[in-house]
Amino acid sequence: MNEAILIFSFGPVQGFIAEARRVGDLDAGSAVLKRLSRAAGQAIQEGGTLIYPAHLKDDVPNKLVARVPGERVEAIAEAAQEAIEREWQTYVNTARNFLATHGPAPDACWNAIWERQTTTFWEMYWAAAPLDGDYEAAYKKADRAFNATKRTRVFPQVEEQGLKDSLSGQRSALRTADLRADKYWAQVAASPKVKQAQLRPEGREHLDALGAIKRWGGLADKSPSVSHVAATDFLNAAKEQSSTLEMYCRNIEDLLGDHCYKVSDDPDWPYDGDLFFEETLTENRLVDSYGLTQPQPGLLEAARETLTKMLYPIIGRPSPYYAVIVFDGDGIGEMVSRCETEEEHREFSQTLLNFAQQARDIIQEHNAHPVYVGGDDVLALAPLSKALPLAQTLAERFEEIVEGTASAGIALAHHLHPLDATLSAARAAERRAKNVAGKASVCVRTLRRSGEQFDVRSKWTTLDDFAPLVDFLREGALSSKLPYAVAESAYAFEEPGAAFEAELKRLLQRHHDPKKWSADEAEWAARLRTWAEGLPEPPEQRGAYSPQKTSQAEELARWLTLARFLAQGGAE
Repeated sequence: MNEAILIFSFGPVQGFIAEARRVGDLDAGSAVLKRLSRAAGQAIQEGGTLIYPAHLKDDVPNKLVARVPGERVEAIAEAAQEAIEREWQTYVNTARNFLATHGPAPDACWNAIWERQTTTFWEMYWAAAPLDGDYEAAYKKADRAFNATKRTRVFPQVEEQGLKDSLSGQRSALRTADLRADKYWAQVAASPKVKQAQLRPEGREHLDALGAIKRWGGLADKSPSVSHVAATDFLNAAKEQSSTLEMYCRNIEDLLGDHCYKVSDDPDWPYDGDLFFEETLTENRLVDSYGLTQPQPGLLEAARETLTKMLYPIIGRPSPYYAVIVFDGDGIGEMVSRCETEEEHREFSQTLLNFAQQARDIIQEHNAHPVYVGGDDVLALAPLSKALPLAQTLAERFEEIVEGTASAGIALAHHLHPLDATLSAARAAERRAKNVAGKASVCVRTLRRSGEQFDVRSKWTTLDDFAPLVDFLREGALSSKLPYAVAESAYAFEEPGAAFEAELKRLLQRHHDPKKWSADEAEWAARLRTWAEGLPEPPEQRGAYSPQKTSQAEELARWLTLARFLAQGGAE
């Protein structure tokens, strides 16, 4: 029997996940993609043998490779497409039924928008090549045809009129002939079945069909907010003050009443971490975030007092910053192309799945929130203090298991910064990390609330001295002025040579606390110089982040600035 290698995929992937204003949108988008991929994989397995991924458990990637009967290639590909459409329709119907029941009645205008957006979004493409005994040649031929198919796919001409949706800003928000989008969504938000965590009130958030499916398609249940992720370290510290945390928990339950909702099954604190920020405990924010219009007299004041006069003095204020981490293996396509047999490809696929299984555990050990963990591709949200250690641990484990390297982009942002902008920054940071020669690198993009933004890049292997510097600055052993002093001096050095090392020693001597600093200035000056010499040469480019060519000495100064930022928990 003649056989063939089939490569099947669908998309868009990154764009669909990135259309998000809430973590629940991210989780729902990720869940859709995993379930559609699994449905396609199951359909392919019924007619052939799946090679990549090795199995359909956990997070299934959207690109699948299989060995199938040559005469059934087209039928199996069509079966995979139909499986995706059937699976997608379950979420489409769930969301549609919810809105039809708890919102204004759909009319012809509403139905036209819904049908257009839910039937034209997904793109599916596949290619195959005959397997004539040479697996490597067949796979490469199929892969070339597959890439050509993706480049030449035809996009339907779709006209999106009226007010655009809040998640993508590109498609028409749902509306009826008699109700503009903002009026329509104001009525949906007023339904008692629509939680404040699902939709902003008074028409301030308006969704298209895809956004509605993310919110009411039955895909995301208890997702934390980015505020909750930012406050994770504070929550863990608060648990050590159990009686005070219990008192604050009762304060919040009394204050919010029926407006209180859970985001986890944590017995100590099941509520959103945004309630650890003092600015949340204001009448305007409680209306906006929880729908509480008239707090009972004294309850708001009691909650504020417990938070600011009992928890803050012991723990300190929560960091207002969190991180989005985009992690990806380097040269995975090349590693796959070196597989000479089907068995080698399947073994490599299993290796990637082994990493993914461990990666999820690593993310949870760092108190972070996994959005997507599939093969070499990871998207996660982390507390500010855990972002870089988490990404570095993932890179180390990837190298151990896969015997390859990986790079990461990290965006540090204020918890009130738009989530979609933070996601875009993390993707851009990943691209900058991938531009480092030899890769195995990280790029951190810091989005300060004040408006200042800066990037730093480094190889994983040269980051050993960063964590101790953060500790020195946090403990006050080194002055918070040191990074700025190094930045002022760095302009004078084209390269981090002996003269730069001498200047670093002088600055360390000047900017340390003798009572807390027990290290040797000469040793640390040499270590910082070595680190600077190993930093990627900053590219010459114009733009907001690198207005001109800078030196490795200046790049080191930016890393010190980042260390200060982390040591202060993002406080400005």
